[in-house]
Amino acid sequence: MSHSDFILLLNKYLFGFATALVLSILSYVIVTAEWLPTATGTMAVLLLLASVQLVIQLVCFLHLGFAGRSRNRTLTITFTLIMMLIIIIGSLWVMRNLDYRMSRSAEDMNHYMQQQNKKGF
Repeated sequence: MSHSDFILLLNKYLFGFATALVLSILSYVIVTAEWLPTATGTMAVLLLLASVQLVIQLVCFLHLGFAGRSRNRTLTITFTLIMMLIIIIGSLWVMRNLDYRMSRSAEDMNHYMQQQNKKGF
């Protein structure tokens, strides 16, 4: 590794570290100082900051990109993230549906069961 390559790599690491540090401190201050009036807004901003930090860490520390060997790693991580999203969203969808179906009152459940009984098999 030449001296210029070392300097470029060091600059990349320092940029990643500084950016991750700033994003972490900003997230902490947003929550503790209650900069946003609603919890939903705070969560949305934190999700955005976390996403930016994830991308910065993947690019700066894991050296993901679209050139050479790192392209295959990038595609692998992208596929993994898509599969994780499908599993998480599907699980939340199933749990929400179960919660909706199980949270009926006794009268509503009896009415629903009578309607289903009239339909038959």
